[in-house]
Amino acid sequence: MRRDGLLTRTAYDENPPRVEYALTPLGRSLIPLLDVARAWSETHLPHLLAARRSHSRDTS
Repeated sequence: MRRDGLLTRTAYDENPPRVEYALTPLGRSLIPLLDVARAWSETHLPHLLAARRSHSRDTS
């Protein structure tokens, strides 16, 4: 994700060592898409779980 410009990495010369990652503006531009995906999954979670149960029964 760093290579793609979505995250920055900052290493601190401390004991114990510490590293922080942060979203870049490009990475933050994905937040609305992730919000939509989260909302979709909340809406469809019961259907997804039912499909999993059905699949498990069919393959057992």
